[in-house]
Amino acid sequence: STDLDLSEEIVPCVETHVQENNASQLPHFNDNGLTLNKNSYIPASELVVTSLPFELPSRLMIENVFKSKMDDKEPIVLYRRCLSDVKFQIAQNDELENEVNENSHSSAKILELTVDNDVVHGIYEGGLKTWECSLDLVEYLSIKSKEINFSGKKILELGCGSALPGIYLLSTQHSICVDFQDYNEHVLKLVTIPNILINTVLRPQSDNISELDILEETNCLDQLKNSRFFKGDWNGLTDILNLYSNQEKYDIILSSETIYNLDSIPKLYNVIKNALKYPNGIAYIAAKTIYFGVGGGILSFCQLIEQDHVFEVNVVYTKTAHVRREILKLSFL
Repeated sequence: STDLDLSEEIVPCVETHVQENNASQLPHFNDNGLTLNKNSYIPASELVVTSLPFELPSRLMIENVFKSKMDDKEPIVLYRRCLSDVKFQIAQNDELENEVNENSHSSAKILELTVDNDVVHGIYEGGLKTWECSLDLVEYLSIKSKEINFSGKKILELGCGSALPGIYLLSTQHSICVDFQDYNEHVLKLVTIPNILINTVLRPQSDNISELDILEETNCLDQLKNSRFFKGDWNGLTDILNLYSNQEKYDIILSSETIYNLDSIPKLYNVIKNALKYPNGIAYIAAKTIYFGVGGGILSFCQLIEQDHVFEVNVVYTKTAHVRREILKLSFL
């Protein structure tokens, strides 16, 4: 069933360009019998926040990326760190980083690869950019904020990148816990964490502000300690989430633009199935119906869900664009 149908475009639809990592593609199977590709993926681990600056500069360049349409209250504005600011910092650190780190996962190597590719499997999964479907999910959450009870909820955003959906909830709801996961550590340090700080403790007082100073380290750390951060591949992620009981699992899981790769869809699905609280947990997946040149999309993801007979799937939001975009709601059968 379909809940919302919005035809107005937010940002232009972008075709995803993918470069394959040259590592071996030997298949192996998980406990559920779903085929996964064993690649040279970054292993899952937790990024523990104990200090700033995470190589952050003293001043961040920011931009307004979302403004909610509220009839009865002040609109909610979300900001992000400018991509040009991220790239400038990476370029500044390039020489020093290359002296001590020649591996393919360094931030300078990732920046070089992103010139011609949005995604490089096993190395970089697109987290520096803000993708259209993440803004769709923010819009949906803002529209449904009166209907969905977020109070006291434990939330996980998978493949977060700019992390705008999770940050929207973190900055507008009370007494909630939001954890964030992205494949690349550099994305968490240079994009996700700055965006959290920009929209919470460093929040601009005016829409016209384009720069923010990082002044109070203690306040920043106090904010970040309310969340956990995870990096690396989804395969093995549930082992480090420390979900020892159903009560410790997540009430809501969010994910945007993460089902573009057929190889990674089973891994994402397994995290959702094993990390979501039964029986009332809900997952919201925002994605395009198809990703050209990659093979993934809404259809492939729904086929996997239907075969497993664990979740009911409903389309709760659609947006007409060059490629149709939707938000899926997953709830336990």
